[in-house]
Amino acid sequence: MPSISAALHELLGERDLPLESVLQRHFTDDYRQSTGGEWIDRAVFAEQMTQLRAFVDHVDIEVVAEVAQGSAYAERHIIRVTQPDGSVLAQEAFVFASVADDGRFKSLEELVRPVPAS
Repeated sequence: MPSISAALHELLGERDLPLESVLQRHFTDDYRQSTGGEWIDRAVFAEQMTQLRAFVDHVDIEVVAEVAQGSAYAERHIIRVTQPDGSVLAQEAFVFASVADDGRFKSLEELVRPVPAS
């Protein structure tokens, strides 16, 4: 089963891995993502991940619920990001995705909300 938390851990927590190889492993070339109703393509997603990597010292992802059936995938997680200055930001994400036949994410829609970092 694909895992968005595994993909995020590699993208943000394993910064020594080349970004493009992580993207290729987890996301199709025509990947699209909507956060709060705004759609972006894979190129913009890659830009965002490049920028985020610069602001992340450590990432912790707690999967609250996860289910997959056929090409449908849903997950709820809490992500805590420690920045280089030691401050911690936390968000809860509700994810609904479509998975390609090869097991990579094809599209993803998410809603996020801030939660206490502790």
